Amino acid sequence: MNLNLKVPAIWALLATAALASSAAATTYNSCFMRYLMASRTCPNCRLGSIELSNLDLAEANFSGSDLIEANLERTILTGADLSQSYLVGANLRRAQLGGANLSGAYLEGADLRGANLRGADLSSASLYGADLRGADLRDANLVGADLRFARTWGARLQGAVRE
Repeated sequence: MNLNLKVPAIWALLATAALASSAAATTYNSCFMRYLMASRTCPNCRLGSIELSNLDLAEANFSGSDLIEANLERTILTGADLSQSYLVGANLRRAQLGGANLSGAYLEGADLRGANLRGADLSSASLYGADLRGADLRDANLVGADLRFARTWGARLQGAVRE
C-alpha cells in the first residue's frame, strides 16, 4: 500500500468537501435571505455572525434568536421583536431600534454606538459591558436592565425608566 499516493488524495477530498460545504452555505444564506426579507419573521433562529447590515427589517420577529456577533450596523429594526434574543457582541452601530422589544435580550459587549433605542423596551435586558456611547435611549424602559460596565458617555437618557 503506497501511503504517499493516499495523502494527496485525502487532502484533495477534504478540500473538495470544504468547498462544497461553503457553496451549500452560500446557497442556504441567499435562500434564507429571500425568505427573511419576505416574511420578516425568524423566531428562535440560529443566525450567529450573519451579515444583516443596512437592511430594512422593521417590525421583524427575531424573538429568542441567536444573533451572536451578527452585523446589524445601520439596520432598520423599528418596532422589531428581539425579546429574549442573544445579541452578545453584535454590531448594532447606528441601528434604528426605536420602539423595539428587547426585553430579556442578551446584549453583553454589543456595540450600540449611535443607535436609536428611543422608546425601546429593554426591561430585564443584559447590557453588561455594552457600548452605548451616543445612543438615544430617551423614553426607553430600562427596568431591571443590567448596565454594569456599560459605556454610556453621551447617551441620551431623558425620560428613560430605570425603576
